[in-house]
Amino acid sequence: MVTKWRSNRTTPRHLLQARIGHAALSLFRESGFDSVSVDQIVAKARVSKGAFFNFFPTKADALLVYFRELDARIDKLRARLDPTRPLPALEEFFVKSEKVLRGEGALLDALSRAIWSHPTLMKADRVSAKEDRRAFADFFERARTAGKIEVEDPAVAADAVGDLWTGSILMWLSLGRSYSFAETVNAKLRLLFAGLRPRRKS
Repeated sequence: MVTKWRSNRTTPRHLLQARIGHAALSLFRESGFDSVSVDQIVAKARVSKGAFFNFFPTKADALLVYFRELDARIDKLRARLDPTRPLPALEEFFVKSEKVLRGEGALLDALSRAIWSHPTLMKADRVSAKEDRRAFADFFERARTAGKIEVEDPAVAADAVGDLWTGSILMWLSLGRSYSFAETVNAKLRLLFAGLRPRRKS
């Protein structure tokens, strides 16, 4: 076992962190977050406990890999937004996002709880939120250029959608995903877009 641990010293840090994180995620998916111990994670990753805690202060911090993977899946959906049909594109985005999030089950709930109590995950969530808003701003800028919406500052529209996205997800998770997240968000989106329609020239 000592020989295996020593061999890890030649592994680049980012690869070692990824290996531990993916081992943790595999176990979380298989057995559930609460049922998995750090001992199980280090055994699967073939590292020492010291190596684990060098990267992840707590077991919950190992959810960082999961957070990034889930975030990347949502980013891919957002990247496909069609600026020539902004409202339908956003409505479809929220429907598809709900499908992705619902498919994550209890692990998503564990991640949601951990974000509020672990600085590493909280920081990652804040960075992600800023990137989300930049992506939405770019989308609104392209929609404005295409003549599909009338908005003075795309960043303001992006902030409105970002607030809608974040606030609605938090409420949805807190109520146990007991209703359609997409239907609720899209009703609010339609109200927002009523003020973004290009004015007809008289």
